[in-house]
Amino acid sequence: MTIVKEKVKAVIEQIVEESGAYLVDFAVTLQGKRSFFKVVIQTLSGITLDEIASITKTINSNEVLDQLFNDGYHLEVSSPGIDSKLTEYRDFPRNIGRTLKIYHMSSSMKSPINGILVEVTEEKLVLDIKGVQKALQFSDLDYAKIEIKW
Repeated sequence: MTIVKEKVKAVIEQIVEESGAYLVDFAVTLQGKRSFFKVVIQTLSGITLDEIASITKTINSNEVLDQLFNDGYHLEVSSPGIDSKLTEYRDFPRNIGRTLKIYHMSSSMKSPINGILVEVTEEKLVLDIKGVQKALQFSDLDYAKIEIKW
């Protein structure tokens, strides 16, 4: 199953990337004879429902997957939820202006810290913490979460 899973992931990842998105998470589970694919995708600017629908249709019409799974498969394609972890550079630009809770390993400040994301470069995040801007190097980042205000 591992070789098949890797082949499925490669096919899906190619479709996703050709559509201008990237693969955030991928899982295959087997229930009886039926295979379940869970695919989580995103774009740098934030993925739309129309983009998800288009990518889902493209995956479902892929001949390689049809040949690998004669009995069919169940496909779930979604975007990361608002509570998903932000861990890579590409997760941050679309969240400028949002309040984040950032877990980090920097010895110069406590962890976690809360602040408004004001700038992102490939080396660092700049946060506004109660009116003071502080930089956190990506090398010190564990992960961040969007703070949801109700």
